[in-house]
Amino acid sequence: MTRRSGLVLVLAVLALALSGCVSLPRDGSVRTVSVSDRGESDTLVDYTPSGPEKGSAPVPLVDGWLDAMRATPLNTFVARQFLSANSRGRWVPEKGTLVYGSKQLISRPGGRVLLRLDQVRALDERGSWLGDPTQGRGTTIDLRLVRDGGEWRIANPPDRLVIPESHFDGQYQQYFLYFFDKTAQVLVPEPVYVPRGLQTPTLLVSGLLKGPQQDLADVERTFVPRGTALDGISVPVSRDGTAEVPLSDKVLDVDDGQLNLIFAQLAWTLGQVSGLERMRVTVDGTPVDLPGARLDVSVGQWSQFDPAVAWASTSMFGLRQGRVAAVDDGKEKRVTGAFGALPVGLRSIGVDLPAQRIAAVSSDGHRVLEADRDRVPGRSVGPDDVRTLYAGGTNLLPPDYDLYGQLFVVDRTSLGAELSVIRAGVRRAVEVPGITGRTVQRFALSRDGTRLVFQVRTGSADRLYTARVRRDSSGRVRGVNAAQALPLTGAGVREIKDMDWRTPGSLAVLAGQRGGTSQVLIVKVDGSSSPEDLSTDAELFRDQAASVTTSPAVGSPLYIGTASGQLFSLATTGRWTGTSIDPGLAGTTFVG
Repeated sequence: MTRRSGLVLVLAVLALALSGCVSLPRDGSVRTVSVSDRGESDTLVDYTPSGPEKGSAPVPLVDGWLDAMRATPLNTFVARQFLSANSRGRWVPEKGTLVYGSKQLISRPGGRVLLRLDQVRALDERGSWLGDPTQGRGTTIDLRLVRDGGEWRIANPPDRLVIPESHFDGQYQQYFLYFFDKTAQVLVPEPVYVPRGLQTPTLLVSGLLKGPQQDLADVERTFVPRGTALDGISVPVSRDGTAEVPLSDKVLDVDDGQLNLIFAQLAWTLGQVSGLERMRVTVDGTPVDLPGARLDVSVGQWSQFDPAVAWASTSMFGLRQGRVAAVDDGKEKRVTGAFGALPVGLRSIGVDLPAQRIAAVSSDGHRVLEADRDRVPGRSVGPDDVRTLYAGGTNLLPPDYDLYGQLFVVDRTSLGAELSVIRAGVRRAVEVPGITGRTVQRFALSRDGTRLVFQVRTGSADRLYTARVRRDSSGRVRGVNAAQALPLTGAGVREIKDMDWRTPGSLAVLAGQRGGTSQVLIVKVDGSSSPEDLSTDAELFRDQAASVTTSPAVGSPLYIGTASGQLFSLATTGRWTGTSIDPGLAGTTFVG
């Protein structure tokens, strides 16, 4: 039974026409709702720009229009005053954002102004990072001005917000929209940039309601019914940190199970906002009740859908003298299965998420073997306990398991890299456009199973690429989207020693530095990392580190290892400190 059929009285609802996205305020009024205990990151200084001055020439007028788009809180009331009467109502800046590092205004005859923008980056309509659409060339916008009431006004504004880098860096923040994997087991974070402050919850919910991007339809899914919109202009947050999410009545047409998943998506998305503790979903002002829950629900209630996989083992594993050992709370213990008991000869390993199975690459790099972590009580371990999953390889990289128990394997063949996925003992080659056939040094699969990151050697430098994994409703891999570059802009990185997932939305990358030092960089998975983002609180490691090991789970330690087999962990002070783990534990990895 749907929720609509169980509703005694449903009043007619007039949904705000958002055309799939939230509209920027046009009337100049600022509606504020106080929220207690907000962090400094959500505190902004209001800025109300000046309107056009009487008698402004074309160039100063365009300059004023650019300044007006810096209004804080975000609204376009003043910016529209710089436009002609005909273009004022047609301008749709919600379609995207252009961020520029520098600008030049060039006057041209006939009331034209050329707006030259350099160091350009772009966001789409929901705030997803698009990188530099000009590939470093910059862009020129030809603005046509007309006389309107005797004053110059812009007649053809681009359907974009156009803001300087300084404004973007100071006012915008990366958040995530949370969708589900294709099997509805875990949430998948999709990064977006939206302005910080009181508008943040509204912009995040509006982005979530749009659903996944079209090219990600086989990567992730949403349980929000198509056409669901905000039934109002905002998602207000009360002083006690409760957000009211007014939705159109399509959410009344779902059963309790689907409603629970909708609430999970909303809760994880809104839970990122500082000071927001609870939420209440309403239709026409009436709360939508979730069976077994209060009308106001905690945004932390759906931890079972953690993108880092809530049920995954927290143990770390490694190889000591060719045999597998597990590390828990700093204490090392050899596993009791075949890879701990037998001298099989291994060079790298991967462990499934519940830490029940171990996949290992043979010492010659030609085979992938698998064995249970622990022996069956009451019987001894023998060679028959080792299964061969992949034979005839050339130079196999350490394998990765996904949350469905499938194994991802990359072989560095004479023709370049080849990705295979092994499911129930059956291997299938999977092409990765932009990666297959190239010189891949290493790869990493995200815990939610939707992202692959590859380290590729290009000439004399290392580059990172990311690709999205397409699946069916059972989790079976259908293919992989074309790889996209993850730039390390401004970091000057030529050599990448290792990488691992630090959070569901970022990687820890071990970079070799000049002078025999090493540094761990944090790389955002959407490629938006600035030089400031890349740096961490960790000090330079005064030695040549060879590996980095961490996990996307909250609170996981971060280790780096030296070529001599010593492990150092990152302390809260940012210093690298020794560990209680004896030197010589190689190929360390968390599950996945």
